[in-house]
Amino acid sequence: MPTSADPRSVGLAAERAAGRHLRLRGWRICARNWTGGGGELDLVASRWRTLLVVEVRRRADHEAAGWSVDAAKLERTRRAARALIRQHQLQRYALRIDLFLYDAAGRLERRRDVDRVRSPA
Repeated sequence: MPTSADPRSVGLAAERAAGRHLRLRGWRICARNWTGGGGELDLVASRWRTLLVVEVRRRADHEAAGWSVDAAKLERTRRAARALIRQHQLQRYALRIDLFLYDAAGRLERRRDVDRVRSPA
């Protein structure tokens, strides 16, 4: 991952690394940086009957990355995920939200199912 001060390039590199991580584990990347419902989804992946929304953060350490995702950000993510589900008629999928937290060295800490959400019927 780049160590430059440009936050956008650092963020994009973290998102690419997250996508590689998921693909290696059998997930299919469905969308990147999807915007709708008042929010943005960094990555959307699917496997079996699960739709995975991933919020990717990179900070100096994992703790700082985790703290950067507050309740308001999770609510925007939920709204965006519901909009995606409605728009693409994905109600048959169980929705899961994970956090991929990268530290300055590029090490990943994955927090699974941070917000138990089921797609609306």
